[in-house]
Amino acid sequence: MAHYAKNEAQEWARESLVGQWTTLMTPFTPENFVDEEGLRKNIKHVLRLGTKGAGCTWGMGEFWSLTHDERVKVMDILAEESKGRWLTGAHVTHSSGAEMVSLAQHAESVGFDVLIVAPPYIVTKTEDQVVEYVKMLADNTSLAIMFYNSPQFGIVMSALGLKRLCQIPNVVGVKEASFNQQLSIEAHLSLGKDYVISTPDEYIFWRGKELGFNQQVMFSNTSDWRFDTPEANYYVQFIDKATQGHLDEQFYETHIRRIKELSDTWWTRTVTKFNGALPVPMVKYWGELMGMAGGHVRPPLIELEPEEKDTLKLELEPLKPKPPVVVPSSPQAVNPQGLNPRLAWLTGNNSFFSGMLLMVSVQNVQEALEAEQGGADVVDVKNLQEALVGSGHPSIVRDVRGIIPVEKHVSVTLGVVPNQPGTVAMAAYAAAALDATSVKVGFRVSDYDTAVDVLRQARQAMEGFNTKLIGSLFADNVLYDGGLDPMLMVQLAKDGECDGFLIDTLTKDGRNLFDFIPEDKLKEIVLHGKELGMSTSLSGHLRIDDLDELARINPDIVGVRGAVCGNGERDRAVAWEAVANFKRELDLRKSGEVNVHNGTALIANGGTSNGGVINGAGGGWVIIDGRGKSCAGVIAALSQQMTADRHSFVEAILADALNIYDVIVWAENAGHHLITQRKDTDGTTRVLIQPNGGT
Repeated sequence: MAHYAKNEAQEWARESLVGQWTTLMTPFTPENFVDEEGLRKNIKHVLRLGTKGAGCTWGMGEFWSLTHDERVKVMDILAEESKGRWLTGAHVTHSSGAEMVSLAQHAESVGFDVLIVAPPYIVTKTEDQVVEYVKMLADNTSLAIMFYNSPQFGIVMSALGLKRLCQIPNVVGVKEASFNQQLSIEAHLSLGKDYVISTPDEYIFWRGKELGFNQQVMFSNTSDWRFDTPEANYYVQFIDKATQGHLDEQFYETHIRRIKELSDTWWTRTVTKFNGALPVPMVKYWGELMGMAGGHVRPPLIELEPEEKDTLKLELEPLKPKPPVVVPSSPQAVNPQGLNPRLAWLTGNNSFFSGMLLMVSVQNVQEALEAEQGGADVVDVKNLQEALVGSGHPSIVRDVRGIIPVEKHVSVTLGVVPNQPGTVAMAAYAAAALDATSVKVGFRVSDYDTAVDVLRQARQAMEGFNTKLIGSLFADNVLYDGGLDPMLMVQLAKDGECDGFLIDTLTKDGRNLFDFIPEDKLKEIVLHGKELGMSTSLSGHLRIDDLDELARINPDIVGVRGAVCGNGERDRAVAWEAVANFKRELDLRKSGEVNVHNGTALIANGGTSNGGVINGAGGGWVIIDGRGKSCAGVIAALSQQMTADRHSFVEAILADALNIYDVIVWAENAGHHLITQRKDTDGTTRVLIQPNGGT
């Protein structure tokens, strides 16, 4: 219950509105009544997540479908269940001013701490109307008021309009949910020093770090109870630290990024399906999958289709948070923490990092669907009609991202970019804002320093997004005066702060990647990139006949187009049957059913089969689990571990035949001693390595 006078509201808000606030849905029984028991269960559940406060009958609470008595009942239940353990907020927007005031006065009478109000809908068309409406509320309550700026109410207030609202005595700040990043940032910069400004999305913390402001409260969203469990409240932990000024990017990468990506995909897909309405049906069903009470939505909202629910359930299940696991001290399973934080994306267990992947280039939604049906791991949007390859239109990227499942990745190719860092940074930012998995920035004729500057500025523009930056050079750059040497690819990606690299070709005279760079040199480049923890990709008029060479090189990603078109030509549409055939042949090489190494032994340097009993071990025994990780992630982890500790034996657990070979080649090249290699009953292979210099 609030303990402040009306003239103390602003000071109270500065001290009290902090950390993660939740917003509760309103569960309904099959008979269409408010599910009181379910609501109480939900409140207890979210309290256990550690959130600092809760709001009820907000947008996600379907307030527009509730009667006055139902809104009052929900308030009463929240007030009873919180019992002073939580700060509470009531949403009181109504098209009737009298109803709004009545709801506010009831909230105040039962002990709510803060009110939230948005513009009245239907006839509110000017900012003056909104200001007068909020003044009416402020004149009739002593509670602090947060204004809700959202297009859902028919008008979005400008930064100047928000300032006018905040000058009303007990209006303490704004939930700035306009979905306009520029407006949110302007509100933070112009009002944030004097008022509580909150944007309900994590990107704001990265922008704040860049621009010099810090958001003190996430007021509020549904991400806590959709992303967390009481046993693993990673989202709440992240927000609490971020609102205190500590942006833990590694923690976000490890625990939140992937479930957030799934949420963004479903959010966009559902909003698009319902022509801009809040995705309450999706959020409610998601809550049910996390153990909450939800039930149906009320008209005019429409339920998700059964097929949509099945898909969401399937995609969410592997991403549900798991409690921290205490690892036995010996042997010690590790994921070295000394890796560059930018490279941690390679080490997570997920279906994306399961060995050499197939990337298919598409030009439109139909081709994207063909690629996805054929089993492509990555759908790459580009424009082949532009000279030297260009980027697809933002609307195509948006539509492709909306229809491709989150576990299938959507990349954006910018093609050959100009030597203009600002222009490229803007394009990279757009790709990130469209939720692309990665954006590829390619150079043909450029000096090295300019290319590095372009990449670094693109990286800076993408901060706060989950999109990965991929630098690209073309193997046939040697054909052009001033062409940037493709042999500089790894160094350029490193200096340009990239997450990975792609070597491609531009020529259309029938030659492909191998006509410009031989297999052994490509192997060397790829292995070097993996050692640095970079995602490695090869493309350039590759055919199915090139798969043996590609498998021996074993890049993380193989990119094709012409090889999977209807008649094998780039200007014909992608055909799912051709994609499926290429994918099938690629997987045969990954599994080892097609042996591309011609019987080459995978054990060398005096390896034994002594069952892992080591004599004279000078240190411990470390396990690096490479199952479900990219080869780059495994080799980077091995390299980091052995650099840090030359005395402990390292056992790598691997499942992909090509990755097994590459780990052994890497170990031999680095001078490490291969002790044993054995195959377990589950089909995995364990390779035991003694670091060079160990005793």
